[in-house]
Amino acid sequence: AGIGSPGPCGRVLTRGEPGWDLIPELYPLPHEDVIDKPGKGTFVATDLELVLRNSGITRVILGGITTDVCVHTTMREANDRGFECLLIEDGTGATDPGNHAAAIKMVHMQGGVFGAT
Repeated sequence: AGIGSPGPCGRVLTRGEPGWDLIPELYPLPHEDVIDKPGKGTFVATDLELVLRNSGITRVILGGITTDVCVHTTMREANDRGFECLLIEDGTGATDPGNHAAAIKMVHMQGGVFGAT
């Protein structure tokens, strides 16, 4: 589905729609950055890398949905840019448990070639 197209939780990847919002327990503080991503990964066409580098951040902890698509893509993008990555296994989810398990397994392959869990 394309960005802005109708989905079961409102328009896909669109700020203000129910499917876009964070759970209350993880809502950012007023001074914290929120990155609107226009695709599956969070680095392409956003200022995330600039925000991280300007803040001196070298390690990224990842959670969210979907483990096998958005989270995995972002983890690979971060690793390609030199960030150390940690995926929170029980802080991610996928529409299919098998896809979630496969995505976690890929992180463990080759001694954690692009991150750890």
